[in-house]
Amino acid sequence: QQQLFLKAIDLDPNESRAYNNLGITLASGKSVTLLSGQQQMSQQQLFLRAIGLDPNYSDAYNNLGRTLTSGENVKLLNGQQMSKQEFFIKAIDIDPNYSYAYNNLGRTLTSGENVKLLNGQQ
Repeated sequence: QQQLFLKAIDLDPNESRAYNNLGITLASGKSVTLLSGQQQMSQQQLFLRAIGLDPNYSDAYNNLGRTLTSGENVKLLNGQQMSKQEFFIKAIDIDPNYSYAYNNLGRTLTSGENVKLLNGQQ
């Protein structure tokens, strides 16, 4: 499976879905070397690359959020810092029907805690 995603990236380095799917196959803390041999990438770096290539790719935001611990932030390629909750909120903003992102966001909240979505909903 990984070899197929690596081949897709080798054939089209701008294919955001291949980076996202390759990231899904990696265990936390593991990395993979692209077929070009020029770059080794972690799970988070693969999701970041997918977002950089397609800033409206809700799955990549959701998947990157899942890699973070509470309180951890990641800097996007554009320099913007985002937290675990912010990645899920962004995924929901892009796709308001993305139930998995709502579920993941809900799992980050403590009892009685509210969060405001980008569209103003609570």
